[in-house]
Amino acid sequence: MADDLTPNSCPTCAAGFLDRELEVGQELRCGRCSHVLKREGRIRSLHPAWAFATTGLILAALANSYPVMTFDVAGNTQSNLIITGVLSLGAQGYWPVAVLVFFCAIAAPVLHLLSVWYVSAACCLGQRWPMVRQIAHASERIEAWSLVPVFAVACVVAVVKLDMLGSVQWDLGIFWIALLSVCTFVVSQTFDRAIVARRLEELG
Repeated sequence: MADDLTPNSCPTCAAGFLDRELEVGQELRCGRCSHVLKREGRIRSLHPAWAFATTGLILAALANSYPVMTFDVAGNTQSNLIITGVLSLGAQGYWPVAVLVFFCAIAAPVLHLLSVWYVSAACCLGQRWPMVRQIAHASERIEAWSLVPVFAVACVVAVVKLDMLGSVQWDLGIFWIALLSVCTFVVSQTFDRAIVARRLEELG
């Protein structure tokens, strides 16, 4: 395999590395932070990423529209959406935590899916859409803040704790959150940045 002697920089820690050709199934990781710099998989198209990003946006809308759980204490029943927890934290004065939860559980997943959808659509359709290169770069940074799976686990822990105080029942929202977690994982696996770079180079 021939190495590209032009040094590159890791987008996460800025450590230098030498690009090289990879065989199917191999990946190139940063020696400092282990960030995946390049992956050679069997997927040679961005159509799967485009399709799953579209699905993820639909699931995100559903996950934020349906209650996650219903909490009943002494006859007082409350159905909770994802945004309910954010508003409750804000009402109690924990605005920094509320903003963090809002960004990681709601804003970042949607922004990441939107950016992947935009870039994948531009590449698949062969269109030079405005700011596509900048959005492709931003999607990688936003991905690290998309913590839907962590939020799903936090919901499970919350139910265990709240069950000691009253009656807790799962609602349809947790189903959409679980599907969204799987979908965001698949998007990250199918959105091949090497293919994106080649397609954008071809588009000029």
